[in-house]
Amino acid sequence: MSGPSGPAAFVIPFWSDGRPHRLGYLRQALDSVRAQTDPDVFAVVVDDCSDSHEDRAELLRWERDDARLRVVLAPDNRGPGRCRNMGVRVAADAGADFVCFLDADDLTHPDRVRTVRDALAADAEADLVYSGFVVIDGDGDEVGRDRLISSVKIIMDDIEKRPLEGHDCWVSVAVERDNLTIPSALSARTALALEIPFPEHCRFFEDTHTWLRYSASGAKIAFAPAIPSRYRIPDEKEGSESRRRAGGIEAFNRMRVEVTEPGLAEAVDLAVRRGVIDPAEGLAIRTRYLLNVAGILLSEGTGGVARDLVDQARALSFADYLRYRDAYPVVAALDPLPPEQP
Repeated sequence: MSGPSGPAAFVIPFWSDGRPHRLGYLRQALDSVRAQTDPDVFAVVVDDCSDSHEDRAELLRWERDDARLRVVLAPDNRGPGRCRNMGVRVAADAGADFVCFLDADDLTHPDRVRTVRDALAADAEADLVYSGFVVIDGDGDEVGRDRLISSVKIIMDDIEKRPLEGHDCWVSVAVERDNLTIPSALSARTALALEIPFPEHCRFFEDTHTWLRYSASGAKIAFAPAIPSRYRIPDEKEGSESRRRAGGIEAFNRMRVEVTEPGLAEAVDLAVRRGVIDPAEGLAIRTRYLLNVAGILLSEGTGGVARDLVDQARALSFADYLRYRDAYPVVAALDPLPPEQP
C-alpha cells in the first residue's frame, strides 16, 4: 500500500441540545483542525439529529462560509458510531486518503495530519496511527492525573509506558488493557474505515468494539507519541459526559461488556479466518477479557459488575478460567476459594 498523497478528513460527530457550550466546543475543535500544519485537510461534521434546530441551522451557515467544512445532517439520532460511518463515506467520496477521528468537544494536535501522513508513507503496511492524550476541563485547562478516575488513568499510563504497535494488537487490548486510545487520538486509512465500520446499534464503547476489529482484520498499528490530543472532561471526578448520559458509572460499566464482548467475538472470528489463532485460543482470549475487565471495574468501585464478569468467565470456559485466574488479582478478591467445576 502506497503512502497517502490526497487530503485528510477529520470526521466529527456532533449533537446539541442548544446549550451554548455545544457549539462553543465544536468551534474550538474546528479551529484546531484549521490550525493543522499540513493544509491538505477538510472536516466533516455529522449532526446526529440535534434537538436544537437553531444549532443545526448554524452548522449549515458555517459550512457556507468555509470551503473546507462539510456538514451532514443525520435523519435520526443513533449515536456517534453511525455518525462516524456517515462521515467516513463522505470523506471517501471526497477523495480523502485517511480519516482522523475527532469528538466535537476535543482538540487535535496541530501536527497530527502531517505526522500521520508521514507515518503512513514510511510504512506502507500501516493502516492505523494513534497517539496518547491529555485531559482538559471545560475551560480547556489541563487536568492533573490525581483528579481523574482510574479507567482514564489506566489508558494514559498504558499508552505512555507500553504503547502497542504492529499486527494483532487486539489481543493485548482485550486481555491486559482498558482500551487502545480515545477516538480523538486515532487515524485510519479511509479504505479500512469503510471496510470495518463502527457498530451502529450502541452509543457507548463503540470505539473499543471497532479498534478490536480493525486490528483483528490484519491492520497494522503505528504509534505517534508526539501528537497527543486534548480530551475534554468538564467534570473530571465523574469521568466523561458519556458516563453521565449512560446513567452513572455502574450503568456505564455494565454497558462496557454488553458492547465490547460482541466486538471481541467478531474480532476472534476475523483472526480465526485469517489463521492467526484457532477457536480454542479465541475462547481463552474471551475468558481472559472478562477477567481483565472485571479487574478494571473493581478498581472503579463497581464490585457487583466485576463479580458478574468473574462468574461469566467461569461459565464461558472453566478450563481457561483455571488456567489464567492467577494472572488476574481480581479473582483472588472476588473468588478466593479453590474453584470447583460448575
